[in-house]
Amino acid sequence: MVSDNERRHLFAVLEERLGPEPAATMMELLPAGGGADLARRSDFIAFKAELRGEMAELRGEVRELRGEIRGDVGELKGQIAQLSAHVDGLLPKQIAANVGSMVAMAGLVIAAAKFL
Repeated sequence: MVSDNERRHLFAVLEERLGPEPAATMMELLPAGGGADLARRSDFIAFKAELRGEMAELRGEVRELRGEIRGDVGELKGQIAQLSAHVDGLLPKQIAANVGSMVAMAGLVIAAAKFL
């Protein structure tokens, strides 16, 4: 870390050799905290590798979720097919029961009409 005294000394040397305006421009271009705040190419390469690793991990998790969803959808389709078959099996019984009830009701109506 560069101290304020070192920055002032650098400015004085630059001002003496380059003049006031170029020295001021040069000081504005230098980071206030020194080089510690600057990112190096190696920092970007390391960050890129880390980011790629995280992206690969995320892709794996997405693939895993897709597999789980496909399994759940398959299971749900099976349950729907079972329910549909059950309903299809009940439907003829329900129709037969309703027809039987209607025939019995018609018989009662006819019998009641004969007594009247």
